[in-house]
Amino acid sequence: MSVIRQYFPNMIQTLHNLGYSLSYLESNLEELDAFYDRSYPEQTTVTFESATGWIYIRKAGSKKQLRERILTVKYLSRHLISLGIDAYVPDIKVKEDSHRHPQLLNDLQLCQFFAGADGLNANKRSPNREYIAPVLFRMIYACGLRNSEACTIRKEDIDLQRGIIRVIHSKGDKDRNVFMDEMLTDLCSRFDIVYSSMLPEREYFFQISKNQLHPTRYNVDDWFDLILKKTGLDKEFSTKPTVHSMRHLFAVKSMKKCLEQGEDFGNWIKYLSKYMGHESTEETMHYLHMVEALIPEYQEKISSITEGIGVAYEEF
Repeated sequence: MSVIRQYFPNMIQTLHNLGYSLSYLESNLEELDAFYDRSYPEQTTVTFESATGWIYIRKAGSKKQLRERILTVKYLSRHLISLGIDAYVPDIKVKEDSHRHPQLLNDLQLCQFFAGADGLNANKRSPNREYIAPVLFRMIYACGLRNSEACTIRKEDIDLQRGIIRVIHSKGDKDRNVFMDEMLTDLCSRFDIVYSSMLPEREYFFQISKNQLHPTRYNVDDWFDLILKKTGLDKEFSTKPTVHSMRHLFAVKSMKKCLEQGEDFGNWIKYLSKYMGHESTEETMHYLHMVEALIPEYQEKISSITEGIGVAYEEF
């Protein structure tokens, strides 16, 4: 039993007197007490570390439960402050998802998709899509790029000798280096040789024509939807996948690989966060929750990793 438990009864009574009927509160306080007893047995207040350590514990599960945990800590902190005890009051917002999880292609569907991209026909309304799409979609998937990042890569920003893409002014106006594997570097090099003979003075790596410098995200969305329809993949999902789902798939597969190889997850997640251009590791941790939902057999392994680590239930 933790020291902080002594404040629970009066807090509950005060809330009841104010007319609050909080069905989740008492069970959450029992869990909070057990958490404090394990990690902060002598602590008499709520700090940033103890609050976030419990709020983001994996067992929170759903967004509803996460909100209830945040409110539980808020009520406790405000009660302590009313008693003259300095306490941290969390200001954490939980975003609503448009759907539970993005639709991700499995390995077979991914092969079908790229075969469809390789077989795109020429189209006067969309010049050179048959050359650009196969490389661009492989780059988005293999490097976890955002659609807009892949579209606006300049020739000077891709080093085909070292296999490095310099992403300039991305989300949050940040720059970063993205490393390509050997296969993607070779593919981009072969593309560059062929495409340079067609557009020798091009400014952008995926420049569409002399008149259109680079694809827009709407161009890429149209190509993506066309390939789904052409391959019949559009009929295999209740909700249509999007180009951004390729970035999601990169992150999920990267985390799966980390779990399988038993790498140092703490250091590894920091690297992945920077590689993907996220503002924080909490943003990247969202994908670990997706791995757990999509691959249930990883629950035990994920639980051992995320105990005490903040898991953000929102995306970017």
